[in-house]
Amino acid sequence: MLKSFFSELFNKDWLLHLSALITWFLVSFISVHDIGFGVEFTLKVLGFIVFYALFFYLVSTESIGNERRNRTLLSVQIIVLLLLITYDKYNISAILLVLTATQLATMFTRKQAFTIMLATTVAHFIVEYNGGAFFHDVIHVLIFFMLQIFGYSAIESVVREAKSKEELAVINQELLATRFMLKETSKRKERLRISRNLHDAIGHQLTALSLNLEVASHKVSDEFKPMLQQNLQQAKTLLSDVRDVVKEMRQQEQFDLVATLQGLVKQLPDCHLDIGNTSNIQSLSLKQQLIFCLQEGISNALRHGKANQFTLESEKKNSHLVVTLINNGTTESSVTFGSGLTGMQERLADFNGQVELLSNAQGCMLKIEVEDCYD
Repeated sequence: MLKSFFSELFNKDWLLHLSALITWFLVSFISVHDIGFGVEFTLKVLGFIVFYALFFYLVSTESIGNERRNRTLLSVQIIVLLLLITYDKYNISAILLVLTATQLATMFTRKQAFTIMLATTVAHFIVEYNGGAFFHDVIHVLIFFMLQIFGYSAIESVVREAKSKEELAVINQELLATRFMLKETSKRKERLRISRNLHDAIGHQLTALSLNLEVASHKVSDEFKPMLQQNLQQAKTLLSDVRDVVKEMRQQEQFDLVATLQGLVKQLPDCHLDIGNTSNIQSLSLKQQLIFCLQEGISNALRHGKANQFTLESEKKNSHLVVTLINNGTTESSVTFGSGLTGMQERLADFNGQVELLSNAQGCMLKIEVEDCYD
């Protein structure tokens, strides 16, 4: 993903692009301006054109996605430049080594980049040294080596800063999602606590009161029976009202999985959730575990795949429920079963759940298969 950072910054920073173009043009002009038209002139002009064409392609967004090809093209670019240096009587073409160094930060680690720059410098010295002033040639080559380090370091700093900003943005998205989930969980727990208190405390007391009034109505004189019957009826009505309230709160506990997930994604900047074909899930405990698993899937897609488009689908196959969360994030060739996927597997163990992370044409798909059940 560092490639995308560099490409976006390079496309946005027109001054950076313009300075590279002007540097290339001036070096090319000085190298060929006094050469008569012929084979040497044609080959040099072609070499400079090939060099910049490769440079422009490698720093453009079109080159993102094929690291091996990009490294091969960079190698060709360096070889072309070394050939130009070999036949440059003004010793100015080596300035373009700075442009090759600026591309290393997006393709290689720091150690690899320094190794490449050092190897390029050795090759530069070999083609530069002609058996004359050894010390002079060493100093001349070292100057261009330090310019390479400067160009590489400048771009590496920009790339590192951009990566840090994106990581902070992802963390902020995860915090928003976690805050939303905690808020919703707190609401459900509070409703459950109140409903249990109503049922266990007030409900039992009203039931006992109704029984006592029922017994008392058979033991008192006829004079007090109407009043006891009225109190008994009020107690039964109040008990029925309490049960209705508890039932309603229990129904609220049966949250909508799709609506909850939509509310979660709405909290995330620049993210969108599409709902495909979905099946109704009856089990409250299953829905509670699924929402946590899907939240984890979204967080992983944001953190590792830089996704911002999600599609939720579910279908029932015999006694099993298959839930898929598709995103447009990037995926690696091999998916390791890390702590996130392991945690999902543990959450769904009571439902014989299986979790898979697969690559598809759209990006990445989290597939969850569980046994459908009823509470």
